[in-house]
Amino acid sequence: MIHSAKDLSPDQRQAIESLLGRPILDGEQVSVQTVPASPEWLTDIQRNSREKGTDKLSMEQIDEEIASARRARPSRSGK
Repeated sequence: MIHSAKDLSPDQRQAIESLLGRPILDGEQVSVQTVPASPEWLTDIQRNSREKGTDKLSMEQIDEEIASARRARPSRSGK
């Protein structure tokens, strides 16, 4: 559901501004959505990547890592 910021109660407005870290304008619209938490295995992968510093790789570096791994893999017969 979407609400106009001007229609929010002072408590709602304060809570939203606190979460956003900025004031909201009366002309803005506000919508709140929940999303499921990441599965534990994905959280583990993300944490491991941050610890190794691989979370900062560029797309070009990622593509090169993939290409390198594919070159090192034995070729499939018939393909």
